[in-house]
Amino acid sequence: MKYKAIFVSDVHIGMRISKAGRLVQFLKENDFQQLYLVGDIVEMVGLKKLFYWESDFNKLIQRILKVSRKGARVTYIVGNHDHYMDEYCGYDFAGVEIRGRVVHESADGKKYLVIHGHQYDGFVREMPWLYWLGDQAYSVALMLNPIHNFINRTLGKESWSLSMWLKGQVKSSVKFINNFEKVVAREARAMDLDGVISGHIHVAEDKLLEEIRYLNCGCWTEYCSAIVEHEDGRFEMLMVE
Repeated sequence: MKYKAIFVSDVHIGMRISKAGRLVQFLKENDFQQLYLVGDIVEMVGLKKLFYWESDFNKLIQRILKVSRKGARVTYIVGNHDHYMDEYCGYDFAGVEIRGRVVHESADGKKYLVIHGHQYDGFVREMPWLYWLGDQAYSVALMLNPIHNFINRTLGKESWSLSMWLKGQVKSSVKFINNFEKVVAREARAMDLDGVISGHIHVAEDKLLEEIRYLNCGCWTEYCSAIVEHEDGRFEMLMVE
């Protein structure tokens, strides 16, 4: 397919559960003018604790650089798991723009704030110790997912995501997701924009919030999702097999 723009977030390369290889294939199969990497593409926080690297991670980096060389505009939005890149915001490296946030204008003239979203995460700001604890538990659950699903398949049961269940239990208790969506949508409204495209919470979404179009890229860990803009300005959420 041919698109004006593709938006992906939360690939977390450097973690065993990253589906970087599937993203490489997705980028190969589609043509696009712009690629937005909407934060947490590289798991820099985790790599500092335990280094893990595989060939698919190299392939993804090479693919990103290749699409840039071929003329696509590539913008890397810094997230909270790759926040070490904050100091490079405003710089371009090998044709890749490093930014904290940008405004994207669609083909039909509408304007969207593109931001990872951790800046508006009250859970991070107000209770950092609890966020850290939940983040550690969530990371363990992600690693246990394949084992859990293997056992389920062996017993003839359906696959079930332990990490998604945990996220729902922890974050629903503080109305995390709903509050996050509303806050980032209000930021777009305050900037007199038409919508916002974010990541961070690993929940793919496309909906209207008080006339503001809210889109979330989802992730490439529990599942694989992307937001695409068609050449006429239409946005679509894709769940990638």
